Amino acid sequence: MPSATLVVRTVVVPSSASFSSVSLSDENGADLNGARVLVIGPYDEGLGPSEKTSTLLVNAELRAEYTQLQVEIDTAKEQLLIALRKQSGSKANLESEASKTFTPRPDNFELAMTRIQTELQEQKDTPFANIQYDKIFSDNILSALEDKDLKKLIAAYTTQYNELLAASTYFKKGTFEYYNAAEIAKSLSTHGFFKAKHTVLLNANGEAREIRDQGELEAVIEEEKQAIIADKKLRKTFDDVAKRLNKNVGLRDFANYIAQPDNEPILARLDNVAEFRGDVFKSYIKANETLYLDLVGKMETARKRKAEIEGLAAAEQTQWARVIDIFNDRFVVPFKLEARNRVAVMLA
Repeated sequence: MPSATLVVRTVVVPSSASFSSVSLSDENGADLNGARVLVIGPYDEGLGPSEKTSTLLVNAELRAEYTQLQVEIDTAKEQLLIALRKQSGSKANLESEASKTFTPRPDNFELAMTRIQTELQEQKDTPFANIQYDKIFSDNILSALEDKDLKKLIAAYTTQYNELLAASTYFKKGTFEYYNAAEIAKSLSTHGFFKAKHTVLLNANGEAREIRDQGELEAVIEEEKQAIIADKKLRKTFDDVAKRLNKNVGLRDFANYIAQPDNEPILARLDNVAEFRGDVFKSYIKANETLYLDLVGKMETARKRKAEIEGLAAAEQTQWARVIDIFNDRFVVPFKLEARNRVAVMLA
């Protein structure tokens, strides 16, 4: 790739003259085209990198490639965000929400996606992919969940739910809960597991129970779930939570949402909202894994190539060092010219 040639000529224009009245020529005496001239006033505090200054400062092909790398990342990011908005049904700023979930700041979406890469590779299912994000993670609901009395009720429900889960014939906390089990049943059917005449053996207190089709597996899962949800002690605690939520008009939709049979187990995850939100986002992203992999792939490619381009741009700083030395030696002015962020400006 050819290196850039830089020619700098300084012309002092009297303050009373207009630039149009000044004639400029190149080193051969030919008139300069106006597009090749950058005009800088005697002092402009707001002067910053523009298309013209950047073109002057670095090989145009490198700068275009550098810019295109970010354009490709931004395009892939927007495609993923569109899919996440559709998946979650949310009207929130999911770029900011995901950033806050996986990093300390709301503007670190790319870093957030990088941090969960290993976890998503290991994740096999999407148990919370159909949860409506705004029904749980809106500001008024999260604020309400900080109420001490409500937190105590949710903690009591969670403790009772986990005790019932531990005593369950088939379910096991963290590995084979209701959400995971339902997802597995659906996945086996989607991939033709039962059509291929395969069966599933469930361990029931030391005895194997053979499951031959999706319907039978779903029936077992539903039966096990109802045995937990119908527990009298758990039912009373849930009713106490629902009663407290219904006192607040703004929380009634939330109360109705978690009261749905498929959603009630969500309540047992709300003792740790931050962890649950992370699991929900990972389900959304895993359900759109192709778009996610496209984004992180472009981010990795850009990271490597940008480092190479920045190295090439840094090498061109020597030209600017010579220009600055000439300026400082040639002109008597009440300041000294210094460029501190040349690489950043060159590639801006």
